[in-house]
Amino acid sequence: MTALFYHQQPSAGHQVSVRQEKSSVDAMGQATSRLARIRRWRYGASTLAVTALLSCLGLAHAAQLSLTWTDASTNEDGFKIERATGTAGAYGQLATVAANTTGYADGTVTAGTTYCYRVRAYNTVGDSAYSSPACATPASATLYPVTVGKAGTGSGTVASSPAVIDCGSTCSASVASGTSLALSATAATGSTFTGWGGACTGTGSCAVVIDAAKSLTATFALSALTTYALTVTQSGTGSATVTSAPSGITCGSTCSGAFTAGATVTLTATPATGSTFAGWTGACTGISTTCTVTMNAAQGVTATFALASYSLTTTKAGTGNGTVTSAPTGVNCGTTCTATYTYNTSVTLTATAAAGSTFTGWSGACSGTTSICAVSMTGVQSVTATFAPSTPTPATGSGPTAYTLTANTTGSGSGLIVSTPSGVYCGATCSASFASGTIVTLAAVPTVRSTFVGWSGACSGTAATCTVPMNAAQSVKAKFARPR
Repeated sequence: MTALFYHQQPSAGHQVSVRQEKSSVDAMGQATSRLARIRRWRYGASTLAVTALLSCLGLAHAAQLSLTWTDASTNEDGFKIERATGTAGAYGQLATVAANTTGYADGTVTAGTTYCYRVRAYNTVGDSAYSSPACATPASATLYPVTVGKAGTGSGTVASSPAVIDCGSTCSASVASGTSLALSATAATGSTFTGWGGACTGTGSCAVVIDAAKSLTATFALSALTTYALTVTQSGTGSATVTSAPSGITCGSTCSGAFTAGATVTLTATPATGSTFAGWTGACTGISTTCTVTMNAAQGVTATFALASYSLTTTKAGTGNGTVTSAPTGVNCGTTCTATYTYNTSVTLTATAAAGSTFTGWSGACSGTTSICAVSMTGVQSVTATFAPSTPTPATGSGPTAYTLTANTTGSGSGLIVSTPSGVYCGATCSASFASGTIVTLAAVPTVRSTFVGWSGACSGTAATCTVPMNAAQSVKAKFARPR
């Protein structure tokens, strides 16, 4: 086809040739051209000749026609390209291209449909005449399936150029016959590409000419991974376990593990009963019971736990008077009736009746009428000590109205002897006077790590309590032993 551009009417004497070529499809899905006819025009020296060559290129669904011409002008601003669908269709402008351009690719065509094109030059003066039209019909290419598989213990992706395979997600495609397909394998982190199988071999890139169905396999293997050690240390008075996800640490018993470089490890602190989590230091910080550690180097973490603390409250009841004291110290009720102790502490409470009163018993976390009781601080505890006014026992007979009761402790262990009615607290007060005829109950209370062995003197046997009738001066010994 020929486009003319001129400022004046052309004169005879210049010959322009136009070639229209007929398209057919080769093995690649590309069109070849054969010369269909030759037309000749004669113009003056200021003419522009355009020759159109149309062809079909592309893969499965990418038909394309290419228009080329010869630029014989020196003063155009560009070229206008018009297209019609079918040989009798109306032309519409498809595109404009710059001066000195000699080709255009139309990728908006459909295989099997005939398209006709004409071209004319333009500048600020105006447009040239149209070239004669050139027509072509893009044809569909023969398609073959290409399938990529992946094998091995590692992982990776395979991609192609042209971009019809991205495996990953797209591992098969239909490709036009004659297409040269370049494939490349990319190993994922922690893996290596070890080679091709099927239509490709070796460990480099792969190029396949599609002349039939093709099947390829890319094999990936796990590479040797760098690992770093994560070490957990527990501190503080409490106890707990620290575990990891992914698994590897259960501290308690296993406090160090090896993890892949770059891995994110989550540590969880679980306090034991009676303990609380106080916080992280090292590669973790804060007081949340979980933390994350990125293993970009060897890491160390310390988890601190504390014993829980619970309150012990004592209350006095009854119409009598007295005090309640504790060992370890804290309660002196009297004045201080509540104290705080750490988990599992054994607190010994002692009820001491005031003059003219007697201790009549415990309730709450303690029970019984012995003036000493032990409370295990496994939680918040409360104890009530009851005191009542004492009734003097009148003296009988012609003898003395009161007698002395003397108590002593012996043996390798240690303990207390406490009387009811009050008076003897040995420990500190080992003798007291009681009215004649009074029945005095003595209680032997061993201290921690001691045991009561037995009585001698006015009492006998191994029971923790004994009774002494005060019809004369009396002497009692309590023996305590310490286990070896």
